[in-house]
Amino acid sequence: MENAIQEYTTLSQWGNSKATRIPASVLKLLNIDVNQKFSVSVQGQSIVLTPETTQATSIHELFADWEDDGLRHHELDWGKAEGEELSW
Repeated sequence: MENAIQEYTTLSQWGNSKATRIPASVLKLLNIDVNQKFSVSVQGQSIVLTPETTQATSIHELFADWEDDGLRHHELDWGKAEGEELSW
């Protein structure tokens, strides 16, 4: 990791479970926000948290949060072909 940092945290009681807080500097470095899901694994004597990434499984999921700005009322002209594109 290019921007490696080291922070410390403490394991605490949270109901019947244990919890630790991840320092804001770590979250900012990794661009992680609240409600991020993680997989938890053990490697040697280390607990490893890996952010889960989800990929859209349909075009509807992919564009679910997209808001049309209304600027395109017709097909865009991308200019002439530059390589071996198909001519429509």
